Amino acid sequence: MADTDTDTTNNTGIGTGTGTVTNTKEAQDSSTQQLIETPHGVQESIKMDLLEMIQEGTDPFEIIYAVARYLETASAERGYAQHIIDNIRTIYGTALGEQKPLADEIAALESRRQRIQDYLDATKKDDTVTEEERARLNFSIKAHEKKIERLKGLLQCKA
Repeated sequence: MADTDTDTTNNTGIGTGTGTVTNTKEAQDSSTQQLIETPHGVQESIKMDLLEMIQEGTDPFEIIYAVARYLETASAERGYAQHIIDNIRTIYGTALGEQKPLADEIAALESRRQRIQDYLDATKKDDTVTEEERARLNFSIKAHEKKIERLKGLLQCKA
């Protein structure tokens, strides 16, 4: 290629012509300017929250959960935080026996089980819930109770 070639598809800054280096420099300058102009309020907020949690001695898993919730909000990726939390509970809690994730999972299961039970109790004299649905809900309660007992056993073994 000739020295006057301005191949803008090569963004490495290494080109055969003089135009590539200039275009790459302009792109870098533009990118830097965008970073400078981006409002940093949100980033500063999470940085300060993170520092505060560390200084307060917040449980490391709670810090990870908070960062995951922040990233979910910042990225608008619904379900990201729960995905992270579920993985932590499974890997660090169930598999590695860390007490905090196990206790968190037990608390979440107990809460869900109680909400199902409350719904059953509230609709006991109600025709909106069929017997088949009641049977499913009771089965779900039993499944929650079995998992809670299994996790409590793991928690006691690891303690």
